[in-house]
Amino acid sequence: MSEGNNKISNGMKNLFNSKTAYEVLDLFVKSEGRKFYLSEIAEELKKDPANISRELKKLADEGIIARSEGKKKHYELNKRCPFLPEMTALFKKLDEFDFGKKFSRDWFLGEEIINIDPFFSQIWLRCFVENFYKATGRNYEKIAVIYKGYHLWFYYEKKDSYEVGEHLVNRFLSEPGYMAEVNKNIVGFSDRLRQYAEKLPETDLKKIASKKLWEYYKGHEDLHREYYQWGWIPVAADMFHNNLTDRGKKILKGLKTPAGKQEEVLALLTQPSEISLIRKEQEELMEIGSEVQTDKKQFALFKELFRKFKEEDVKEFGLYTHSPEYERYFERAVRSIYNKIDPKILDRIENHYAKYFYTKFIYTEEQGVYSFEHFLKSLVRLVSNDPDVAGTLKEERKKFLDKAEERKKLIKEMKLDRKWIGFFDEWGNFMVTKIYRRYAQLLAIYRMVPVLAEIGRRMDLSLKQLKFMTSEEIYEGLFNNKIDKEEIKARVNFCVYYADKNEHLFYSGEEAKKIVKYIEREEAKEVSEIKGQCGARGYAKGVVKIVNVIKDMEKMEKGNILVSISTQPDLLPAMKKAAAFITDQGGVTSHAAIVAREINTPCVIGTKIATKVLKDGQLVEVDADKGIVHIIKN
Repeated sequence: MSEGNNKISNGMKNLFNSKTAYEVLDLFVKSEGRKFYLSEIAEELKKDPANISRELKKLADEGIIARSEGKKKHYELNKRCPFLPEMTALFKKLDEFDFGKKFSRDWFLGEEIINIDPFFSQIWLRCFVENFYKATGRNYEKIAVIYKGYHLWFYYEKKDSYEVGEHLVNRFLSEPGYMAEVNKNIVGFSDRLRQYAEKLPETDLKKIASKKLWEYYKGHEDLHREYYQWGWIPVAADMFHNNLTDRGKKILKGLKTPAGKQEEVLALLTQPSEISLIRKEQEELMEIGSEVQTDKKQFALFKELFRKFKEEDVKEFGLYTHSPEYERYFERAVRSIYNKIDPKILDRIENHYAKYFYTKFIYTEEQGVYSFEHFLKSLVRLVSNDPDVAGTLKEERKKFLDKAEERKKLIKEMKLDRKWIGFFDEWGNFMVTKIYRRYAQLLAIYRMVPVLAEIGRRMDLSLKQLKFMTSEEIYEGLFNNKIDKEEIKARVNFCVYYADKNEHLFYSGEEAKKIVKYIEREEAKEVSEIKGQCGARGYAKGVVKIVNVIKDMEKMEKGNILVSISTQPDLLPAMKKAAAFITDQGGVTSHAAIVAREINTPCVIGTKIATKVLKDGQLVEVDADKGIVHIIKN
């Protein structure tokens, strides 16, 4: 062997004499062309500068690292190193192997959410892998999330998420009182989160010390994570693999319920004993509407405005009577009656607004909140379209009570013992506590916006940019002025977030693209039938309309079949027009299932592919009792 080849061979052999040497070289290869000071290397690797210094000397003696002369030395890869190309290729190959080892798994799409940010989603994502075991006895092992701006897709390992669901259902059945404990804690932590949010400052934040701002941030994050330890349990038990629903059917089979009746019986047995906050909000508005209709002058005032608006003022909109422009015009019109409304009625409308204005905040500043005029407009529509609001409210409440009586009768016929009655009672209560926690959560993230905006201002970042940082990065930026602004800008456009019990970090640029290839699944193929779960019983036939965001609602007409990734409270006006709901996501505690039961609309949930295979204008048949959707005509 020649002297040159011998030197190359010895150099390659000496590369990995220590873990620190490997990490130093890996850093240099990944930062090709960059020069480092000793302190920068130590900071990047989170290691003792003395240990780094020793390894740098060895690497310099081997001719792998070049160091500058002078008082403050900097270091870089030695371009004259004879095996530099081979070493660089080796490290890149090892890096590719590490990526494959971490991300080449059987990933399962948990949720796709169109308007959400990493600030909020990191709270629950980190809870899943770090804190969830405190309330459940088990964490998820890994989470991978793709962000394209405020559009999120988050993934579990398929086997892992199934096993978490089974673990929870087993606890529900083996530990009497656990389901009740879950519901109790969901309400308790929701109340604590709401109380914390209501104390957050909204004005004069420039006067608040950075230390205090950080306390607000961290206090919210810690409490919100505790809340998620309990709040996610009903979702984890059924949303992704139907663990709870499948177990429920097995229980019914053991109780001699025919297979063809199991969906129907299960839907009735899990009927909640109380109304959700969604329904409560609507009933409170109807009570105000009833009061308006009992006062002839007030009723005439509202009806005249509605008549004038529909017949005279909106001709320019033609068929577009639910466009954003139309709605804004309507809101301006209702202001004209503000000073003519009876003070007692006006006071009730203002209290209703103050109580529910934030429920539109799903889940970012881009969604915003409801205006006072929104609620006044809803009231004008309500009293003008329904001549007997009080009668309608009474009838709807009777339907709810009738459903409860039907459930009692079924329980008696099936001769259910106390154990099973309690099991199905708490299962139904999961639907009520789901909305209860959702409202508290929306208020909390809305009230955090001023705090986040001020922290961002002090770091010379926009609100959106700040939301693409980890808590640790925000702390370092706020107190130590350590911010990689170029990296943050890259994340806002496109990034991947990964978390397990040992790490949580963002990947951007080429690394993110590489990861996505491991976790994205193929698009759904063309089908003639879709299968999901029964969210609410019934049958309907109609034309498909895909409705995922507020803007989509303008195409919705009465009798259409509303198809959505997953419904949210802001889509309620469109849901009220639908003959049926079909969703990609959600278990029997999902928003769509809850609303469907409360307004007696057939609903098929958890199809996973509805929005991918169905298109606007298709004619479909919805057999919700069986959880089946047939495509009749394209």
